[in-house]
Amino acid sequence: MDKKRVLIVDDVPSNIHLLMDMLKDKYSIVAATNGKKALEIISDSHIDIVLLDISMPQMDGYAVLKRIKSDEKSVNIPIIFVSSFEEESQLKIKADGFISKPFSKQKVLDIVSKYLNEDKNYIENRNIEVTMEDIKKTILVVDDSPENLQVMIEVLKQDYKVSVATSAKKALELLNSGLKVDLILLDVIMPEMDGYELCKELKSINEYKNIPVIFVTILENEHDIVLGFELGAVDYVIKPIEPIVLKARINTHLKLKSYQDKLLDDIKQKDELLLNQSKLAVLGEMFENITHQWKQPLSSISVSTTGIKIEKEHDILTDERLMSFMESIELSVKHLNQTIDDFKNFLVNDTKQHRFNLKDIINKTIKLLQIKFKTENILIQTDLQDVEMINYQNDLIQVLMNILSNAYEALWHKSGKKIIEIETYKLNNQVCIEVRDNAGGIANENLKNIFKKYFSTKEDKEGSGVGLYMTKKILDDRLKGEIDVYNIDNGACFKITLPTI
Repeated sequence: MDKKRVLIVDDVPSNIHLLMDMLKDKYSIVAATNGKKALEIISDSHIDIVLLDISMPQMDGYAVLKRIKSDEKSVNIPIIFVSSFEEESQLKIKADGFISKPFSKQKVLDIVSKYLNEDKNYIENRNIEVTMEDIKKTILVVDDSPENLQVMIEVLKQDYKVSVATSAKKALELLNSGLKVDLILLDVIMPEMDGYELCKELKSINEYKNIPVIFVTILENEHDIVLGFELGAVDYVIKPIEPIVLKARINTHLKLKSYQDKLLDDIKQKDELLLNQSKLAVLGEMFENITHQWKQPLSSISVSTTGIKIEKEHDILTDERLMSFMESIELSVKHLNQTIDDFKNFLVNDTKQHRFNLKDIINKTIKLLQIKFKTENILIQTDLQDVEMINYQNDLIQVLMNILSNAYEALWHKSGKKIIEIETYKLNNQVCIEVRDNAGGIANENLKNIFKKYFSTKEDKEGSGVGLYMTKKILDDRLKGEIDVYNIDNGACFKITLPTI
């Protein structure tokens, strides 16, 4: 029978050798001296259990654990923390088990054996326990006093998962290492960085800004309480704490957070639907343009094949004429393939950023809409610089198509000369794209609402009010850019600002 494979992860070679000596007779041992190497081993080979040190440079044990448990291939591998930080690690119950340093050979063997050789009943019971444990909300208690932490743990441990930090800096380290919390109980008076500073820092970080913060402090004057609320705290609890009051306030704010999370999730889902709707509208524009672009090459192919047939029937088809017909067909087929490639490439969702030339992207977008502009006699004038940038190019094409389509619709009813100008220029580490038209401008009362959801200047149900809203959202969320609109002489200008790197 093949031995079970144990991966030991520790940046101290002597610790690895000690564990290897304890386990080598019973198990097959693999070792890694850093988190990155451990993840590579797990990805490339079969591992039955991982003994994982917590304190490692670059990528600590918490970060490694998070990566392992987020991968479907490795999520079921038991992870055993090996550390001298016993209390704190036990409170972070995301690992399957824990071995405290210093450790004996028998203790290590017992724990490894427990997680590798469980009987069916033990597995089923353990799964039930984990499921019930996962229902509990996680509370992070931040206080520099061990006595206060112990009181909080005793009050909360039956109803919540509890993690602790003895300083603001340690709290940030825990959060940045992947600890997910539902609420923070925060002391105000702490050395180096006090609770007010930590609260302000948390509210400035998108990932943490929605975590409810309750101050737990001896300060109870009006100024201190108001300051806490101004910094983003949701409540105040005065020391010494009353357990019943503390639990009641925690439960209230956890319920409020649950409602808020559901609301944010609903908004996110609706925005995703709107994004898909916006992309489908752009695809419709592209498909309409492609059908027009195909008419000429298909007609050319038809003429060439008919010519070959007629000249062959009359026995006048020379090799030179045949080659001429074939070259014409080949050029037409290349044109058809290019339009298919343009359409196909846009269908692919950008999962990572690419380097591209902005001038090429703008010219490609104009080409996708050129039939539409030509039909309405709209002249496109460009002044484009060669700017290399890194971003999501399909998202940028969608933004440009939305803005150009908006300009087209503004010019559609206009008589006389119709012009759209596109200019790009660099400004420090940014690039600016200006799209200008001569459609008469936008009413001043509409300028401030132009990017709002469902706002449209079109009559009745002609416009959904989604295109420009999604344009701004894509720029904000994906492209990390900005958009502005203002009136110019006899028209409007949409200005996009994007990072080049």
